[in-house]
Amino acid sequence: MVGVDFHQLLTFEPQHHWGVGVAIYLFLGGLGGAMVLLAVANKMLLKRDDPSLYAWSTILGIVLVNFGALFLLMDMFIWDSFWHGHIFEILKVVYATFGAALFNGNLHPWIQIGALTVGISSALGILWALTMADRAAILKNISIIVKLGQALKPFENLLGWVLLAFSTVLAFYTGFLLSVAPSIPSWSHPLLPVLFFISALSTGTAWYMLWTYFAKGRDEQTQRVREKIAYQVEWGDIVLIGLELLAILAYFNYLYYANAGGKYVFDLMTSDVGFIGLFLVLGLIVPWLLELFVAVKHSYRFLIPLAAILVLFGGFLLRYYILHYGIYAYPWPS
Repeated sequence: MVGVDFHQLLTFEPQHHWGVGVAIYLFLGGLGGAMVLLAVANKMLLKRDDPSLYAWSTILGIVLVNFGALFLLMDMFIWDSFWHGHIFEILKVVYATFGAALFNGNLHPWIQIGALTVGISSALGILWALTMADRAAILKNISIIVKLGQALKPFENLLGWVLLAFSTVLAFYTGFLLSVAPSIPSWSHPLLPVLFFISALSTGTAWYMLWTYFAKGRDEQTQRVREKIAYQVEWGDIVLIGLELLAILAYFNYLYYANAGGKYVFDLMTSDVGFIGLFLVLGLIVPWLLELFVAVKHSYRFLIPLAAILVLFGGFLLRYYILHYGIYAYPWPS
């Protein structure tokens, strides 16, 4: 039997279905989920008492996740119908998407899991944030919200522990959403969910770095708590960026040695000036060095907001480039 060089039969075609809108969704979903996760973890596990920080970070995280979901819908289904004035088509898509995801299970399993996780996390997050309303800025001035929060107070710990589990799934699931595409080497990578989770936690810590830098707290107790949280999240982000760099090295190692499709994507990504210069250098290495410099010197804290913004920038670019280099390899394994 004559051997066939299978690599000569391979063809590669970029995917055109998931674009910038989906990248925004993946970024905001990971960021929002991590903001909620870190709020619950700080309060429930580390026993840091800062109700304004946790309540508003949880609420904003939920808003970001749901806002990002709109970009997913628009990018996948709605833009063409919108520009052509097909408003009924838009309404049908929204109804069919959420209806199938929540009730029928007819969509991609991870879209279904994601829709359920977003819905449950949003409800739990709002309820948990309300339990701190009597001591949270702005919320404590709205009597009806304070009364509702007091009624929920006995369930604060239960809500917190359940929310911790769901927010962890929320921060993880966007990587699983892409990883079940065996014909696309850059998506089906086994490390992608871990990479996205680490990146989500890093962007979440960047949010807390910004908050603790600009909002020191009005009373002495809050200032002390936020100093501890600031120290914790800054060192935490140093560790997370280091882990993310290791995960990216492992990601590329797998791509290069897995198959011809992976090596093709490896060559494209490592020769892209934007990926190397903007994401890897400006979005990861530079903020990592800035944070290390501030932590070691115990000064130059004005660099912290710059590092946090660069981390957020890098978190978005990671998802953008992973989607951008979603290359179909034909033929692919069944």
